[in-house]
Amino acid sequence: MNEMYEMSQSLHIYSVIGLISVLVIMILVHKFSTDFKRFTKRIQILMIFHISLASAVVLTGTIMMAVKHLSLTPANLLMIVGIFIISALEIKRNKALSKVTKFQLMPKMTYIKLGYKYQIIELVLLVAVGAFSGMASAVSF
Repeated sequence: MNEMYEMSQSLHIYSVIGLISVLVIMILVHKFSTDFKRFTKRIQILMIFHISLASAVVLTGTIMMAVKHLSLTPANLLMIVGIFIISALEIKRNKALSKVTKFQLMPKMTYIKLGYKYQIIELVLLVAVGAFSGMASAVSF
């Protein structure tokens, strides 16, 4: 049982690191985009990685909580709230992207600024939750 927890913890940490990396790339794409068609293709590809890594974080976190008999600590509660906020921001950003591409209800530059703001909020939230929960000290290379 202890080995499963350690493996799940390692996968969880590396999924969070991957998620932070994808967020940084998405922020850079938002910041330095010139052609909107190429921008939307890049963002849609990065969204697949973002959602996959966020799902991996949730899955491994759930496994770790189940192994520890669902002990709900303040750090666990903060992680749960954090992933819900990240999911809500990602849904809002995806809806805004569909407003721009499908319905042309929003100017393109407005979406780029909005998406940039949401990505910054997600990155700060991930780093803050990771720092609070002590995951930064658990990483061993």
